[in-house]
Amino acid sequence: MLSRATEIRRWTGRRITVAAVLLAVIGLLIGYVVTRPESSTTSGTTAPSARRTLLDANFEDGRLDPAIWNTCHWWADQGCTIASNDELEWYVPEQVSVADGRLRLTADRSPVQGSDGKSYEFRSGMVTTGPPPGSDDAAKLAFTYGSVEARVRIPAERGLWPAIWLLPASRKSLPEIDLLEAIGQDPSTVFMHLHPKSRSAASPDKEYKVPGPNLAEDWHTFRLDWSANRLDFVIDGVRVWQVTGRQVPDEPMYVVLNLAVGGVYPGPPDSSTKFPATFLIDYLRITAG
Repeated sequence: MLSRATEIRRWTGRRITVAAVLLAVIGLLIGYVVTRPESSTTSGTTAPSARRTLLDANFEDGRLDPAIWNTCHWWADQGCTIASNDELEWYVPEQVSVADGRLRLTADRSPVQGSDGKSYEFRSGMVTTGPPPGSDDAAKLAFTYGSVEARVRIPAERGLWPAIWLLPASRKSLPEIDLLEAIGQDPSTVFMHLHPKSRSAASPDKEYKVPGPNLAEDWHTFRLDWSANRLDFVIDGVRVWQVTGRQVPDEPMYVVLNLAVGGVYPGPPDSSTKFPATFLIDYLRITAG
């Protein structure tokens, strides 16, 4: 098209036609530049430039920011667990550390007496951006719509259950979005779930086999893109699952990362399970919009 315009310019007796052609070409180019970003956004979520960064934690400073992170669920301030899952660990702050630019959640076979009066054979670590334990304060970081992205590596040991998930800032147990669940004895499989607000509603789920090195052999990136009536689950840059409809949460939610031991999903550790075992998080990024 441009070469044709150059040829036309040589015809000095047709200046009006030349001008018209050039204006048409310029108009086409401007239209292309304006519309191209929209056509290249295929996920249906908000373009990254329209979002604002809420958290960009790369853990390079060697510390866990207490203004953002808790080391227990809000319902307990002297350690915690999730008894409804039959989990065998008691979460304590000492099992959470930052070293070499990574957040480390470490499980160990070390008996502890929980504040619930029960004895636990294992200690482990968790972090959350939710409401602080033993307080009526609001969640430290919650958002409605946006994205969560983390680069992680899990331990491949029987009976371990690393997870990244979202819970409502209202302190209710539902809805729940599970961005990553894995079990140590099957480190090639990612489990994803949506548990809707209504307990009578079906909970859609997805299993995905990671191609190439498994979750313990190499680092993998997980991202949730959350918009109105839509969830996109992205692993290593590939969308592997999508959920749409009114069941998608539309309220502020916060992030939880934990390394559970035992429970309904992986079953208990056995004599082959090596401790200590660590769930490594290279970075966690949250955007809203």
